[in-house]
Amino acid sequence: MDNLESQRDGESFLLKLTEIIRNNFDNEQFGVKEAARIFGVSRSHLHRRLKKLTGKSVSQFIRELRLEKAMELLQKDMATVSEIAYSVGFHSPTYFNTCFKEHYGFTPGEAKIREHLELERPKFKKTGKEKTMFKVVLGILFLIILFSYINHRSILSKLQKDTPSISPLLSNDSTKSIAVLPFKNWSGDPELEYISDGMTDAVISRISEIKEMDRVVPFTSSVQFKNSEKSMPELAKTLNVFYILEGNFQKQGSQFKINLRLNDGPLNKQIWSGSYSGEWKTNEIFEIQSKVAENVANIMNVKLTERDYDAFTGIPTKSEEAYNYYLLAEYQNNKFNQTSFKNAIPLYEKAFAMDSTFVEPLLGLADIYVTGGAVWGLYGEQEAWRNAKFYLQKASAIDGENVRLSDQLFVGKFYFEWDFEAVEQYISDNYAHKGADNWNEYLFVDYYIKTGKCAYALSELNKLILEDPSFGWLFAIRASVIFFLYSAAEAKKELKHIDPLFLDDMFYLREAAKWYYYFGAYEESRLMLEKLMNSFPDRPPIVAWLNAVHFEMANNREGVQESLSTLQKHYVKGSSGSPAWFMALYYCHIQEDREVFKWLQKSYDNHEVEMTWLRAEPLLAPYRQDPRYLDLYKKMKFPVPPLSSLD
Repeated sequence: MDNLESQRDGESFLLKLTEIIRNNFDNEQFGVKEAARIFGVSRSHLHRRLKKLTGKSVSQFIRELRLEKAMELLQKDMATVSEIAYSVGFHSPTYFNTCFKEHYGFTPGEAKIREHLELERPKFKKTGKEKTMFKVVLGILFLIILFSYINHRSILSKLQKDTPSISPLLSNDSTKSIAVLPFKNWSGDPELEYISDGMTDAVISRISEIKEMDRVVPFTSSVQFKNSEKSMPELAKTLNVFYILEGNFQKQGSQFKINLRLNDGPLNKQIWSGSYSGEWKTNEIFEIQSKVAENVANIMNVKLTERDYDAFTGIPTKSEEAYNYYLLAEYQNNKFNQTSFKNAIPLYEKAFAMDSTFVEPLLGLADIYVTGGAVWGLYGEQEAWRNAKFYLQKASAIDGENVRLSDQLFVGKFYFEWDFEAVEQYISDNYAHKGADNWNEYLFVDYYIKTGKCAYALSELNKLILEDPSFGWLFAIRASVIFFLYSAAEAKKELKHIDPLFLDDMFYLREAAKWYYYFGAYEESRLMLEKLMNSFPDRPPIVAWLNAVHFEMANNREGVQESLSTLQKHYVKGSSGSPAWFMALYYCHIQEDREVFKWLQKSYDNHEVEMTWLRAEPLLAPYRQDPRYLDLYKKMKFPVPPLSSLD
């Protein structure tokens, strides 16, 4: 009787949970936390009960129910694969395809074909002869389909030969996407490389200002393919664009010339070429940059608005000397390392000294201090923010409507001032807005993760990766979100799949080393750290912490002491990079509670950037109910309640 009641209770539990999940299929933010809340039990209780009854985790159970519903819709031919993916709660069609194939053994696209085959299949048990005949029929069916496909391709090929040299997809909105590859320096002087890069960046900025353009790859991404041997179709696929603009730049004395070619990337066809020449004077330089952007837009069938034309007529500076210094500074800034940042600062300052109405050098200076104060041990964090605000205020007096200005201001308000309320309002007001350098989208992602809105973070990350799949940091952060939403195993799988693509990317290696450690994949973490150390000279506090925990696991006391000494020196010096925070994390690793809170307090007192991780930091999970933790949490003024130890 007891067994029967237990069985009925289990069935009732599963029926109720299944009903809750099915009622939330269209809610892409629905997950374990929401299921537990609606069910009226804790997450841990829900997990234990379901694991005992089915052997599955709650996230796996939810995912499989979503997949079963998707299969039902696919077999009824209710909508496209992407539409079905979203309708059953998947954030990304790509992730849906992966999960579907893992679960069923074939892709969603095959589901309809397999259903028809099942309907035609005899219901009795087949003999060996009948099985053989069935295989023959399937083979013939496959050959018919293959022949039809080849015939279709040959017809399509003929049609393409008989039509103008332009992609057949031009009517699609997704064709309004372009990458501008770094212009080759054909001046015969390697010292002018900064000008060719600067002209590329300027053309990208002009094209980015066009309202109807769907996607313009930022210079920081396209510069990675400066000397790439990839074909046009490979570049188009990697950068997720339709058009690719390439060319060369020449400067002789006071004259310059740009030769350009616009290519249909997927079809590997040149569809336009043009040359522009003039005197190296700012009015002619900016006029040519605008002409290039206007011509490219017209060829891409992108409608230009009055606002676009107004933007084209703007001249940032009338001083050739100021512009030259600015291009030199941008060339250094775009190298994105500690040394290049130091080199860029005096160049920006000289550019602004030549023209006190030139706003771009001020924004460049603010950008360096925001980044250097948040990441590297370059400047004290509050000193960096004071400097950044100084330049942002100057820029605001010149051009208060500048998009980059507001982006950088609120990045600083989040990381340096911990002003959650202001950032929450900014995100609410500007969700659909895209800044010139995408600062705000990265802010959105980080803010969502740190305030418990991981489903939103995942959605935003999927959009950013779709827009710029060449930025490895995004993939590492997406793995961290998968870790928070689902499991360490799924997150590790995500990283392992991406690793080979970004082993030369400093930011990917650093984040991968960190998150592999959190996933419990210590060997993978060590290998990423080793690769980082061997490939890049920069040693911010996070690297010292990673070294310390790996030396600890290897029982290398000398290495541990050396790493902790490095962190303490950073702390005494008042460096950026949150050294006190990483000291606290080391003591979390070895479970020395007193030292954990000693260094957390120091991190709070120094207003370190990494304190914004206080709510989400995995290593702090055992301390979330500790009064000392809750006191710090209250002082930080997070807009959401703290997590429990089990979350």
